[in-house]
Amino acid sequence: MRPVTPFKAHTSETLKVSGRRILGWQTLLWTALAALALYGLGLRNHELWDYFEPYVAGIVREMATTGDWVVPTLNGHPYLEKPPLFYVLGALVCRATGSFEPWALRLPSALLALATVVWTSFLGWRLSSARAGGWAGFMVGTSVLFFQVGHMAVVDMTLTAAVSFSLGLAFLALVEPYYRGRWIPWFWTSLGLAFLAKGLVGPVLILLPLGITVLIQQDRELAKAFLRPSWGMAVAVLLALGWVIPLALRGGKEFLMEVFLRNTLGRFMADPSLVPRTGRLGEHVEPFAFYLQRSPGNLLPWLAIWAAAMASAFPRRRRHHLSPRSYFLPLAFALNLLLLSLSAEKRMEYILPVFPITFLHAALWLDMRVPRARRRIDRTLMAVLGLSFFLVGILAVGFPWIAMARAHLPWPLALGLSAGSLALSIVSLGRLWRRDFRGALDWGMTQWAVFLALFLAIAVPQWDREIWRPLAAPYAAALRLERNGARVVESQLTETQLGFASLRLRHDLPELDTPAGLQAALAAPVPVVALVEPAWWASVADQIPAGSTLPTEASTLKPSHRRRAPVVVLNPAARLLAGP
Repeated sequence: MRPVTPFKAHTSETLKVSGRRILGWQTLLWTALAALALYGLGLRNHELWDYFEPYVAGIVREMATTGDWVVPTLNGHPYLEKPPLFYVLGALVCRATGSFEPWALRLPSALLALATVVWTSFLGWRLSSARAGGWAGFMVGTSVLFFQVGHMAVVDMTLTAAVSFSLGLAFLALVEPYYRGRWIPWFWTSLGLAFLAKGLVGPVLILLPLGITVLIQQDRELAKAFLRPSWGMAVAVLLALGWVIPLALRGGKEFLMEVFLRNTLGRFMADPSLVPRTGRLGEHVEPFAFYLQRSPGNLLPWLAIWAAAMASAFPRRRRHHLSPRSYFLPLAFALNLLLLSLSAEKRMEYILPVFPITFLHAALWLDMRVPRARRRIDRTLMAVLGLSFFLVGILAVGFPWIAMARAHLPWPLALGLSAGSLALSIVSLGRLWRRDFRGALDWGMTQWAVFLALFLAIAVPQWDREIWRPLAAPYAAALRLERNGARVVESQLTETQLGFASLRLRHDLPELDTPAGLQAALAAPVPVVALVEPAWWASVADQIPAGSTLPTEASTLKPSHRRRAPVVVLNPAARLLAGP
């Protein structure tokens, strides 16, 4: 067994002695306030956006209405693609606020994103310095993919938060052997939450890199510390059984197979018996290199810093054995990237849970290089930061003109914003040239935060009015006719469309999935309104002469967007209610 390396990191004890603990709390507070502002902005200035938000919102609405916290449902049918943690959080928020508006449905994601940013900032402070904590939190919170998902009503942020907390706690236990009794119980608790967020996939994303690290270290005491029974392990078991047992009682073997086999192994094995009965598997089949191709763009604008930190994790020559402090976080990213690449089903949101801890690694790398660079020229650091600030400048200077073209921003305002962004770019690059790396990072990050705020305030509402809000028009028309006495049914709607219908109409819709069934309903003497999937309606419309379509605002969209909204089909009695 290798000897345990003495703990020499900047722990809270070091911070107390040096007087930097106060500065650390100030940095943590400012990071939290900045994240609160960025993630609070934009929650309520746009409609639910296709294509994940609507069906998640529909499930949340049904859970909040029925009070069934065990089995998520969509249009009254079990929807077991993922465990219910996000849906429960969303339902609790909607019940507490009395609202199913987009801001309430997005609030759980925003709060989880805020918690992840603060946690990452705390880790940077604990492991290195308050400055590193600020950089870590800011890079996580303003990276493209994390920022996007934090403003969406989707389930992925629950797993991201749980995995970030678990891997962070595991890292603390690895590098602070004297405090393992403090961190490991909380590690197990967050592992239980990861199970409730993604099923078996959640714990695998955490235990895989931890297990490999324990094998590399060949440290029996480390393994015993993690496996020793604790209150955290008991909480994790209770969290898992608290959902699995009621699920088995409700649906028996079928529900358990759906959750633990079809929606887990079904992602990796081409076996017809493992095809899920619920969920959207099969819609995201991508090649093996999907994440390698897409990840760089979603790590912007901090890609260069992230890549340099990853490259430095495993130098070619090392006198001593590898330390978990240097390789655990990059190893977690690499292993999970490989694991997720082996799955046939791929979405960028699936790789998001390991982004925060790799940005933490990037911040620790920065905090190691910046002080040294003040004493001697560090060309690598100069190049990395120069490229990062160049990307920030290009995006921030060009954005006002894109907003002018697409969001009708007045050109004087666009010119002023662009000039302001250019001035900030010059300041940050000037500080970098003078080797004031801390000041350059502060200015560059401030510029990027301003860019994101402007994007949320200017571009998002305009794109919402032009593209996304019209997609909700068919459901508003159906609701209006229902209030006038019509009966609303659905035919072959997608899960996204069903979610919109569930949210807007606030009840389950009868399903008419055959031309004969729809024809019989539209032939009834009472008013009937059918929400029909457009492609299916185009194939059966000539078989149903009794139905006529009602133009809505969605009908004016270009075909690529129009086909996402259902067709509103009326029978003659409902046509009279609709008027001319």
